[in-house]
Amino acid sequence: MRQHPIGTGPFKFVEFKPNEYIKVARNPDYWKKGRPYLDGIEYTIIRNLSTAVLAFVAGKFDMTFAYSVTEPLLKEVINQMPQAICELAPIGVNRSLIANRDKPPFDNPDLRRAMALSLDRRAFIDIITEGKGDIGGVMQPPPEGLWGMPPEILKTLPGYDPDVQKNRADACHIMEKLGYGRIDGSK
Repeated sequence: MRQHPIGTGPFKFVEFKPNEYIKVARNPDYWKKGRPYLDGIEYTIIRNLSTAVLAFVAGKFDMTFAYSVTEPLLKEVINQMPQAICELAPIGVNRSLIANRDKPPFDNPDLRRAMALSLDRRAFIDIITEGKGDIGGVMQPPPEGLWGMPPEILKTLPGYDPDVQKNRADACHIMEKLGYGRIDGSK
């Protein structure tokens, strides 16, 4: 599949050059007659988001993808290219804190629970996306995420209660039970 992908979609695979581009061509056998309208598409791969946006602003590309634009970069595009049509829409990208659960001390589920409780998810969203994101579980939260966990259930998960101070107090209690001292040095 990775070397010779097949399918019945509007385009057929032509070529993939890692970290450079993907080329697809119109599928003449596509089930919907008269479609697609394009003869092909060449997707240029630019791993650095800022570089991708600069290339768009310079006119090298006709469009960019939602995954390539953060709120601060969107402001730069609007500032440098006011004629561009810009839309910021939910895309279901999760930001994750990953710990190796096989290595101490992260092999302890109580410690991982305390970590989850200590995070201020709203603050992360406010900083990373300038407030343009939603708190969700694994799936994109409603209303855009049709299968996302409803807020009333989400807030019952460790660290998702909007009361950050309560969550952190619970995390401190867990850490004290595990023998770790408080931030102020007391036990």
